[in-house]
Amino acid sequence: MQKKMRVLRMLAAVLLIWWAMAVSWAQPKFSKPHGLYDVGTLTVTLSSDGEGTEIRYTTDGSEPTSQSQLYKQALRLTKTTILRAVEVKDGEVASEVSTASYILMKSVLSQPNNPEGYPKEWGDYTQMQGTAKADYEMDPEMTENAALRQHIIEGMRQLPILSIVSDKDHFFSHENDPERGGIYIFTGPPVGDATGHGWTRPASIELMGGPQQHDLSVTCGIRLHGGHGRLAEKNPKHSFRLVFKKEYGPATLKYPIFGEDEPAQFDQLVLRCHFGNSWQHWMEGNREKAQYSRDVWARRMQRKLGRTSVNALYVHLFLNGMYWGLYNIAERVDNQFGKNHLGGKKSDYDVVKVEEDGGNHLEASEGDLEAWNLMVETANKASDPSCYQQLDSLLDIDAMIDYMLINQYGGNTDWDHHNWYAIRRKGTDSPGFQFLCWDTEIIFENPGENILNLKNKGYPSGLFHNLMKNGDFAWRYLQRARELLADDGMLGPRQVVEVWDSLYHTISSALYAESARWGDYRRDVHPYTTRGKLYTVEEHYMKERNRLLNNYFPIRSNRVLSDIERFVGDIPSGMAAITIPIADTPYYNLNGQPVTRPTKGIYIKDGRKVVIH
Repeated sequence: MQKKMRVLRMLAAVLLIWWAMAVSWAQPKFSKPHGLYDVGTLTVTLSSDGEGTEIRYTTDGSEPTSQSQLYKQALRLTKTTILRAVEVKDGEVASEVSTASYILMKSVLSQPNNPEGYPKEWGDYTQMQGTAKADYEMDPEMTENAALRQHIIEGMRQLPILSIVSDKDHFFSHENDPERGGIYIFTGPPVGDATGHGWTRPASIELMGGPQQHDLSVTCGIRLHGGHGRLAEKNPKHSFRLVFKKEYGPATLKYPIFGEDEPAQFDQLVLRCHFGNSWQHWMEGNREKAQYSRDVWARRMQRKLGRTSVNALYVHLFLNGMYWGLYNIAERVDNQFGKNHLGGKKSDYDVVKVEEDGGNHLEASEGDLEAWNLMVETANKASDPSCYQQLDSLLDIDAMIDYMLINQYGGNTDWDHHNWYAIRRKGTDSPGFQFLCWDTEIIFENPGENILNLKNKGYPSGLFHNLMKNGDFAWRYLQRARELLADDGMLGPRQVVEVWDSLYHTISSALYAESARWGDYRRDVHPYTTRGKLYTVEEHYMKERNRLLNNYFPIRSNRVLSDIERFVGDIPSGMAAITIPIADTPYYNLNGQPVTRPTKGIYIKDGRKVVIH
């Protein structure tokens, strides 16, 4: 009986402590949910469950303190407002910060170029003289045009909103200091002055609305992400990386960003700005090709082929309440990504990438390079059948073939000296390294583009050329190419366009908001060398889309397959060929499958059973 009473008293004490902590660290509550509002005025009340506490708040993105504005009555919001509030007791902050972004449509449409408290200049140029002029404005030429204005309004509702909130100095302070400098001023580019590289600042993020009705609010670290897209003269709209660590908030984000059937735990996320082939790009030719779907298409196609791939979610990004443009949230390829997609523990993974530091050297961003170096060394001797067999636990051959075919189909000319990841789960039962499509933005340009002769030692293209010296690999590669690039194949015209169109319909209206935000940058702010235009959906985006639909996708598959068949050339050693004529009505079958495509022949590996009738 006494033992039972002691247990009950201990339980009561634990519950009392828990209750006290819950009351002490209860957060202020807002009467309205965060989100996008198409109203003139919004009234929000703040409340608290804490006894003897008062509420202090800010509206400029900064974290509130015990000396911030005292809440006395309901707040009447007439413009986009970021509310951040804490409970204060006995002069001390007694709660975590509550943050809510109230985005008012009328503020988005009238976003000025001189927001109060923000600098008129951003960072210095690196490869030319000068300093970047700040650009915050939504172009009045678009927002004051009734038809375009309606498109923008519809576009803002088409996607979720990702609101990033932080002290404005964390982004825009010109103080050259690792602790206080602004990450949008000191961007840490891979060439020239790297000041700012790796600087991380505390932030609050909210993912809200959209077709999925997202509702996320969490604190994290934020830093800039990318390579040459950090250069102020080349790109004013930077990519970010969100970092989840205990010093900023939760050590891991637990939320199904990409859907209920996808991974829901993340250590890092990348906010991709769409730099290559975008309206803000420094090169005129790239601006004319803007589609904002190329990279996501490659990742979706890799998934459609049954391979591991990086998820994406299109969003409208807001920075302290200012519209910053069309972005896509992408998984960061790290050891948590490996655990999410391939199982095991985070310590089970090697992740290899090219570090863009001016020298473009290989690095293991997770794990080490031991297995990678062994794989490369073994692949160098792939013509030896015994060495080729040793690749089974070092390289996923079939996944490698699909990865190469995606890049070869796209004619990727900004690869493979960078813009790729490889990941491998350790262990004797490992399927080996898998390559992941990443930053695949410079594709779908010339329908005659042939990158089969690209050969960079130690990189995917170099591995591919060494593997082609092996008859089995050449056979598997050619047969897979014929399967995928056939008219009804997954890289055939119909299925390529099916994926492409699904992405277009996801962002078709949102593009008007992107055009209003950045479409005039190279005309009105910084032309670089060639003064740009006001890039619009009707005049520029649709022109490129029609080119692709009419003059690229219909002919590209056959063109690539012809290039591959010429590239493979003579039948590899250890193979035999059978030429099968094709009649108007197919009557040949190979292992039960009708032979319907004209072909030079079918490669049959020695010892492989093949039935033809």
